[in-house]
Amino acid sequence: MPVFALFLVSLVGLPAVAQVWKPTSAFVTFQAKLFGTTVEGRFKGFDGQLQFNPAVGTGSLVATVDARTVDTDNALRNRHLREREMFFNVEKFPVIRMKSTRLEKTATGYAGTFDLTVKNTTRPVRVPFTFSTEGPKGTFAGTFIINRKDFDFGGNTLGMSSTVTVSLLVNTVTAPSQ
Repeated sequence: MPVFALFLVSLVGLPAVAQVWKPTSAFVTFQAKLFGTTVEGRFKGFDGQLQFNPAVGTGSLVATVDARTVDTDNALRNRHLREREMFFNVEKFPVIRMKSTRLEKTATGYAGTFDLTVKNTTRPVRVPFTFSTEGPKGTFAGTFIINRKDFDFGGNTLGMSSTVTVSLLVNTVTAPSQ
């Protein structure tokens, strides 16, 4: 086999290099139905280690939010969500975590399979997302639905729907090369 052909074959097996994206701001929101009314909420305290190659849709995305920051614009509900064992129980479980196990490019953007950990329960979730860039800035955006009961969340709360819609918007900049 000629040396050039051997060189090309060896390149095919090399993984695409993912670029490091440093979060500059993030919006993590959720919606759930309670007695037929949509309850909206948000989290703060986003932290992420984001390595992503948009050309091929590969990398590693790991993110956390501070469960203690849950806010639904209702002080009593917020207290229940933070303190009660059947909800976030933030003293015992202060962080919600997502870690990609697989990323891929799709016809409409990207999709990832993530291990989502809420309280002490980890389940795989599929998250379709987009990634757009403008110079050194990038934006990840995605929405997905989970079943709260899969995470032993909310118990048999009267009037609470099983599904929760989660939306993420993460603004980033490319991190300096090391």
